[in-house]
Amino acid sequence: MSIWKWSHAGLFVGGMLFATKGIEILAGKTAHKAYVQATAFGLRCRDDVLSSVTAVREGCGDIYAEAVELNEDRVLGPDFDVEIIEDTSSVKKAAKKTAKKADN
Repeated sequence: MSIWKWSHAGLFVGGMLFATKGIEILAGKTAHKAYVQATAFGLRCRDDVLSSVTAVREGCGDIYAEAVELNEDRVLGPDFDVEIIEDTSSVKKAAKKTAKKADN
């Protein structure tokens, strides 16, 4: 029994023929058109996916904001009213200083 079999030789020759003709086929005009069509399809799919992802993100952001608001209402109570207190002492001090400088 020999290590080299005729089936191996046939596969080798077939591979060589496929490689030489395959390169010509893959470099042809029709193949180029097919590559362009496939790439265009891929770009359209990407745009659709990105718009869907954007819509989902916006929806999730709205849900998150409402959940935070709901939790704040539960912790603070529905009748909780925020009262803003301004510190005007520094404004009064600055006004007094400018008044003293103006008098001098």
